[in-house]
Amino acid sequence: MQFAEELTQSLMVQMIHTMSENGIDVSAKNFIRDMAMVISMVNGSIYRDMGIEHITQKFMEEYVDIHDDEGGSYETEVDFETIVELARLVEDDDDPEVS
Repeated sequence: MQFAEELTQSLMVQMIHTMSENGIDVSAKNFIRDMAMVISMVNGSIYRDMGIEHITQKFMEEYVDIHDDEGGSYETEVDFETIVELARLVEDDDDPEVS
C-alpha cells in the first residue's frame, strides 16, 4: 500500500508540475478540489493492479463502460449523465434527517 501511495504522489507531482508550467493555476481552490478526485482515482487504479480493494474501484466499474473495438484496442465512455443526476439528487436532499 505504501508503494501505491508513493507512486500516486510521484505521478501527481509530475502532472501538476507540468500543468503549472503550461499556465494552469494549480493554487486555485477548484483546481485543488479537482485534483483530489484525480488523485483518488489514480490511487484506486494502482491498488486494483496490485489486487488491493479501493473505494474508487466500484465507482469506476459503475460509471465507466469499456468496449473492445475492432482493432484490438479499447474504447471507454464515462456515464456523466448519471453522475450529474446523482449529484443533483444529493444537492436537492434538503430534508432534515430523521433520528
